Amino acid sequence: MGVWGRMRDFATTLAVLVLWEIVADYVYPHFVPTSRNIFPPPSAVIMIAWQLLISGELLRHAAYSLGRVLTGFALACAVGVPLGLSMGAWPFWRRQVSVVVEVLRPIPPFAWIPLGLLWFGVGDEQSVFVIFIASVFPVVLNTVFGIDAVEPVLKRSALSLGASKWRLFTRVILPAALPQIVVGIRIALSFAWMVLVASELIGSTSGLGYLILDSRNLGLPSLAFMGMLVIGLIGYLLDAGIRAAERLLLPWRG
Repeated sequence: MGVWGRMRDFATTLAVLVLWEIVADYVYPHFVPTSRNIFPPPSAVIMIAWQLLISGELLRHAAYSLGRVLTGFALACAVGVPLGLSMGAWPFWRRQVSVVVEVLRPIPPFAWIPLGLLWFGVGDEQSVFVIFIASVFPVVLNTVFGIDAVEPVLKRSALSLGASKWRLFTRVILPAALPQIVVGIRIALSFAWMVLVASELIGSTSGLGYLILDSRNLGLPSLAFMGMLVIGLIGYLLDAGIRAAERLLLPWRG
């Protein structure tokens, strides 16, 4: 796809930004005279983003948030994928663990924030803990679902050709389940960003969530919009990276 093709992919995004600028600058002020302070246009958001970028504050807070997300997300994958694989491979183990998973899974991740503050205090640890809790269950459930969704004919064909249980799992079941596992990883990453902001709003002195909270104290809604847009941009880039890795490593997904 050429340059013009790539530009067409972002046409809707550009149109939304132009419409936002028009509404914030020319439409909304007719109804609310102080609307620029309440509902800033994209130009004001870009201006404050540029100022924080030049000062280094934006990169510093983004680095803190990204580090917390990647740490909690990596721990969730390190625990969730093996746990899901073991639940899919061994029915007895699955019956034992499913009760615990199904009891803990409906608890909102935000409910763990007070406990995280109590156990770890204000800092990175409590944010990583809450991110882990939010991310691990999508990984586990999608891994189990991926194994369950493997076509039985593939298993029977491998066994009829003399494959051992280990080779059946590593050569047939795992490759067939990997696309669904990747779906769980992508969902977990979005959950990680959602709870990150909540944990930084309550129990942190740095990060993009902290910037959003600080915008209220400073009376700068443009700072809050900037924090949200930066979170969305980083999340988009991380998801695009996962999708690119999936196309490279899982060419059989089709």
